[in-house]
This record gives sequence, structure tokens and C-alpha cells, in this order.
Amino acid sequence: MEDAEHTTPLTRKDKTMGFWDTVFKVGKEVFSEAADTTKQVSSHAKELKNASDDKLLRIVNNSSWNADGKEKMAAKGILRKRGYSEREMSDKAKHT
Repeated sequence: MEDAEHTTPLTRKDKTMGFWDTVFKVGKEVFSEAADTTKQVSSHAKELKNASDDKLLRIVNNSSWNADGKEKMAAKGILRKRGYSEREMSDKAKHT
């Protein structure tokens, strides 16, 4: 236990650097996750770009628990480019 008695306390500078190191690490992980999500959504968009409006609307309005959220984001993006509003997407689902 003598080692524990001889440890020097962290200085304010050490604590601040530890804080910023943690912030940097977390920020890097968040950025990496966001970049991965963007790649996956782009991949879905490429697969769905020639899909019919009906198919895209089914994907967007699929309420099953295992529906892929990234696929839904891609389908919504394509429908928006085709001129659909959020309201139209949900209204069309009720009529199909």
C-alpha cells in the first residue's frame, strides 16, 4: 500500500486534458457511427432508386418491429425527391 500513499494527485491541467481526451474519443465514435449509417442509407437508396412509389410507400409505412430504419430513411428520401410530402406519404399508406 505504500505506492498508493505516494501517488500524486491529479492537477487541474491533468483533469482538463482527461476531459478533452474523453470528449475527443466520444466525438470520434459518434462521427464514425454517423458515417457508417450514411453509407448504409446510401446503399439502400441505390437499391431502391428504381422501385415503384407503391413499394417505397410500403417500406416507409411498414410498422413491424424488425423494419430496417435505414431502408425507411432511404425510401423517404426517394419519395421526397419524387415530390411527396410527409403527409402524402402517410395518407397514401391509408389508401393502399
